[in-house]
Amino acid sequence: MIIPELTKEQENLLKHIKTHLHQHPETSWQEFHTTAYIKEQLENIQGVEILQLGLETGVIAVIHGTRPGKTVALRADIDALDVDECWKSDYPSLIPGKGHLCGHDFHTSSLIGASILLAQTRDLWQGTVVLIFQPAEETTNGAPKIIQTGIFDKYQIQAIFGLHNRPEVETGKIVIKPGPLMAAKINFNITVHGIGGHGSMPHKCVDPIVCAASIVQNVLTITSRNIDPFKAIVLSICSIHGGTPANLIVDKVEMTGSMRYLDPEVGQRALERLEKIIQSTAETFECTAEFEIVERIHPVINSKDLYEIAQKSAEMVLGDDCSISSESALASEDFSEYMQHVPGFFYWLGSRQPNEKIYSWHNNYFHTDDNAIQYGSRLLAQSALNFLE
Repeated sequence: MIIPELTKEQENLLKHIKTHLHQHPETSWQEFHTTAYIKEQLENIQGVEILQLGLETGVIAVIHGTRPGKTVALRADIDALDVDECWKSDYPSLIPGKGHLCGHDFHTSSLIGASILLAQTRDLWQGTVVLIFQPAEETTNGAPKIIQTGIFDKYQIQAIFGLHNRPEVETGKIVIKPGPLMAAKINFNITVHGIGGHGSMPHKCVDPIVCAASIVQNVLTITSRNIDPFKAIVLSICSIHGGTPANLIVDKVEMTGSMRYLDPEVGQRALERLEKIIQSTAETFECTAEFEIVERIHPVINSKDLYEIAQKSAEMVLGDDCSISSESALASEDFSEYMQHVPGFFYWLGSRQPNEKIYSWHNNYFHTDDNAIQYGSRLLAQSALNFLE
C-alpha cells in the first residue's frame, strides 16, 4: 500500500503546528506546553488513542489497523535548546534564550502528519503503530524514560523507525545508511586528590594540578596510539577546575570529559585505556584519582534487516533517485537506546532549500525548510506500513 499524499489543508495544518512549536520552545524535561499541545492535536485525529502512562512530559499513542498483526513504533523528539535564535523569520522563538535549533519541532510535526495519514487509512492495514513523542533527547536521557513505561513489552513492539532533519541535504533527498550512523557517547568526571599547602613549600604538598595536566596529555594519546587509525573516535577533556589563590597548592582538581565512537569494540578498548592511564598517572604523582561515568549512550546502528524496508519506503515517497551517500556522524542520539530492545532504522531527511547556505544543528542560524515536513510525514507512515505488511 502506498500512503497517500497530504492534502493542501493537511500540509498547511502541519506547517501551522510547526510554527506554533517553533515559537514556544521548551528544553529537556520542561516540555509541558509542548506535551499538552501534541495531545490536543492528536485528540483531533479520529483513530488515535493517547495512552496514560504517567509521563510528565512526552506523549505515547497508538493506532490500530482493522486486523491484528505486527507492532511497529515511530518516534519523534520534542525538546528545544538553550540557544538564542538569530535566523530572521515570520515566526521567531518567543522565549528569549531558547530555540528549536535542532529541528525537533520539524520532527514532531512530521510524526503528527504520519498519525493523520495512518489514522485515515487504518481500514486498509493490519497491526498496530505506536507513536512516541519523546522528551529530553538533547540531554540524551529521554529514551530510557520512555522504555521504563513498559510500552515495548506491553505492545510487543518489533521494530522502530525515526528520522532527523539534515540541513546538509537538500529537501527531497535522504540519507539511508545501514550500519553505524551516529556515535556512542560517554561523558565522564575525573577527580584528582593531592595534598594542599603553601605555594612556597611544594615539597610538603602533593600537587594535583601537575598530575591533572599530565592526565590530560596522557589520555589524548589513546586515539593516536591505542586505536586503529581507520576507526572513528573523539576523546576530549572538556573542563578543568582547581583552585583560585595565586599562592596556594590546592588539594583537589576536577575535570570533565567526553568520548564518542562508532564501533563498540573501539569504545571498550578506549575506556579500558582511559581508566588505566588515569590511575597510573595519579600513582606516578603520588595522587589518587576517581573516575566516574556520568552518562553513556549507545551508537545508532541501523538494522541491516530493516534496510530494504527503509530503502523501499523512501523511494515510494521521494522517488527512485532520492538517496544520497553520507559519512557517519560523531554526534549522538538516544534513539539508539530503543535499538537495544528492537531493530531500528534512523533516517537523515533533507531539510534545506536548494542553493541555500548550510547552517548545521545547534547553530544560531539553523532552520528547516518546512516544505520537507510532507516528506517526513509520509516517510514515517510508509515505513510503518511496509513493516506491517
